[in-house]
Amino acid sequence: MFIQKPIANTLESGLLIEQLVDKYGVQIMVGHSARLLKGARMIREAIDNGDLGKVAFIEANFSNERALELTPDTWRWYKDRAPGGPLSQLAIHQFDTIHYIGGEIEEVSSIASKLSPVGAEVDDQSMTLVRFKDGKLAYIGSCWTSPGIFSLRVFGQKGLMHYELDFSSWDTPDDLHKTSALYIQRGVDGYGKREDLVMPQANMFLDELDMFADLCQTGEPCELSAGSANVALAVVYAALKSVDKNGTMVPLREVFEEAKAKI
Repeated sequence: MFIQKPIANTLESGLLIEQLVDKYGVQIMVGHSARLLKGARMIREAIDNGDLGKVAFIEANFSNERALELTPDTWRWYKDRAPGGPLSQLAIHQFDTIHYIGGEIEEVSSIASKLSPVGAEVDDQSMTLVRFKDGKLAYIGSCWTSPGIFSLRVFGQKGLMHYELDFSSWDTPDDLHKTSALYIQRGVDGYGKREDLVMPQANMFLDELDMFADLCQTGEPCELSAGSANVALAVVYAALKSVDKNGTMVPLREVFEEAKAKI
């Protein structure tokens, strides 16, 4: 079964879906396609190959001008339908991507504000900090009042990699390589030296479909699983809770336990 992201409207529902997978063996794939972007895959490959050394820090951003176009006729105007504004609409893509890049997430802190002149209920600026289980840190920004961009930067002890694309090309994925940048900046021989890397043509949506076809054919679970999708959704919940607490760190375990208690 294929479910578009997020896995569900609530974390409780997402966990129930995950329970059905465990109980009946029905395979679920959730459409978190951003982690399938070629730049994100190449960064993960560089990490796995040891090209960056031990990773310590990650920066990510996903922004666009959505809040400048909102009207009361659109569902994203309302806080109960689009909680956190860009936090639940854009940053969730990066929450999944950094989980793919960085591993198990321990706790989350977030702040938000409202700067769009249109007067919508939702916040339109979001900054989230993540601490991973192994101690590495990440920053995820999402602005809803600027030109669109998707960017990812990973800092390691041997080097760093930076990837970004122009959001205006998001709906024409075959052309993403034309508006993307990817470079690696290596270590002791000069941190200012950058090596531009060739971005091959790719299509994250076709890759997503191929992954789903393999799941249907083999019955084997894939990386875009219910469990993985619930982590991304839980980070949204933790961030929203932190916003209400003026940026207090919220353990992801606490969010999962609260959701499980409601089931």
